[in-house]
Formats: sequence, C-alpha cells, structure tokens
Amino acid sequence: MSTLANLAKLAGLLGTKVLAGGDIAGACVRFAEKKNREHAKAFAAVPFAGRIVFVPQCLRAIGRCKAEEKGAEYICKLCGACKVAAISKRAAELGYMGLKILKGGSAVARHVEKLKPQAVLGLACQYEGALGIFECERLGVAVQFVPLVRDGCADTDVELKKVLETLEMSAPAPAKKKPSRR
Repeated sequence: MSTLANLAKLAGLLGTKVLAGGDIAGACVRFAEKKNREHAKAFAAVPFAGRIVFVPQCLRAIGRCKAEEKGAEYICKLCGACKVAAISKRAAELGYMGLKILKGGSAVARHVEKLKPQAVLGLACQYEGALGIFECERLGVAVQFVPLVRDGCADTDVELKKVLETLEMSAPAPAKKKPSRR
C-alpha cells in the first residue's frame, strides 16, 4: 500500500486535523491505548489456541539473527539473538497458533484472512500498530497491541515484560458458587 493510501487510512482513524500539523505519534498512542482497552475483554476470552502473534522484522537482531526468510515473513529459529525467541517460546508454551515475523504491516490482513485467528497480539511502531488494529477490527478479530520502545527500520526494541503479560492475558475463572445454606 502506498504511503499516501496509508496516510488517508490513518486520517480516517485519527481525524484529518491530526494530519494537518497535529501530533501524529501522540494520536497513534492514544488510539492504540483506547483500542487495547476496548478489546481487552474479548482478547482475554479467546483460548490461547485461537491466538497468533505478529512481530515486525525490524525486531530481529540484524546480522546475528538466524531466522529463515520465507515469502512475506521470517521463521524464527529460536537462536536467542533478540527478544523474538523468548516471545516465540512463551507463545508456544501457552499453545498459541504461532508467531509470524512479518516484513510489513500490509501482511497483517493477508495473514488474518488466511489463518483465521480469533485474536491477534501485534508488536509494531505506533503508526503500523494503528493500521494493524484497524485491519483486525475490519476483519472482526480481537486485538492487543504492544508498541516498540525504540522504533526505526532495524534493531528495534520492545518491553519484553509487557509482551509476556499480554500473551498471558486470560479471562478470569468464573466465580465458584457458594453452597447454599438451608
């Protein structure tokens, strides 16, 4: 998708006033925080087996990463050079559908349509995260988003503790009924 098309989509999400000299990054942050709150209950209610994790290729440790390139994604080889391995291992332990290292945000919709997860945990920069949330909502999929703490196009970073907490989100167990007294 072209930059112009992405800006038009973002304007629709955030309002045209933001693009007319406003704080785009701040608007993306507020949008993502609002949407995380709106989707938290639905995301937590989805069993781990119905969830998938999408991470950006820029989170890989370029030069040390052993991930295998395969079409529009990379396959993590769990080499431990970056945080993707820890995220992938925990997602597998919990029984997630998997983790996809995507080459671009435009791949989100294609993967959701193809794999049909009930929920998505996405990691990305604020801008790509806002677009990913939009795509998940358009496709009727619960979503949670953890933003990168250092973004750019290579060697980015994410708060691992926050990612793991979000991976583990689940609905509280139903309250046990107290036996009635007669």
